Amino acid sequence: MSILSPYLSRARQAVVSRHVRGSVLDIGCQHGQLYDMLRPQISRYAGVDLDADAIQTARQKHRDCDFRVINIDDEPLGFESEFDTVVMMAVIEHIFNLKSVGQSLARALKPGGVVLVTTPTPFGNDIVHPVGVALGLFSRAAGDDHIAIFNRRRLEIFAHEIGLVLKSHRTFQFGCNQLAILQKP
Repeated sequence: MSILSPYLSRARQAVVSRHVRGSVLDIGCQHGQLYDMLRPQISRYAGVDLDADAIQTARQKHRDCDFRVINIDDEPLGFESEFDTVVMMAVIEHIFNLKSVGQSLARALKPGGVVLVTTPTPFGNDIVHPVGVALGLFSRAAGDDHIAIFNRRRLEIFAHEIGLVLKSHRTFQFGCNQLAILQKP
């Protein structure tokens, strides 16, 4: 972990939380930290992560939620039209099978539901992150396993490929990160 990791995580959660409503599926949920922030404003929470230890901790901490160990690159989510909001904070850039995963996310959404995606911008990933690593502010591993980096146009294409529409896009954290809101018609 780096010096700034907790701050960056909380900042992503704050940006995302403004757009969350109803029932929520959190992809890459870790220990269910987002649930702690969202509890008052949501009706249901489910979390998915490939880290079995993190999921075990989440289950112990939040017994009223549905937590599952799933490698989304290899396994379907198994949800059909169940969620108003799907959250993917700092996850999409780690996915190999984008189209398959995206279609699974779209199937999990109710009509009118949204996928909230945060991901580094090309500027944040290619310029700021290497400088931050050199200064000891960011973890080297955090960026080393990024498979794809997205700009607004690439997020728009991704949404179209999986039957969603890019409803909104904005950058935050001084242009280093971005939030895309993809909506199911």
